[in-house]
Amino acid sequence: MRAKLMVFSIVYIAPPAFKTPYGVGIAENEEGRRMLVRIKEECLKDLKSGVEGDVKVEKLDDQELNFFYPKP
Repeated sequence: MRAKLMVFSIVYIAPPAFKTPYGVGIAENEEGRRMLVRIKEECLKDLKSGVEGDVKVEKLDDQELNFFYPKP
């Protein structure tokens, strides 16, 4: 699903179960719905507020999370 990253933060220090760094943010889809997204380490270099990209639901451990992938 197409979306725009509204705001984000990069996490460098997290509980032991999490691999850092990673990003978290709020993305807005084309219908105006905002959602919490996770951003993988390899995507952090392409981040800025307002960047367009895709949100994909992926399984992580035993839950499904929204991941944001910026368009280069």
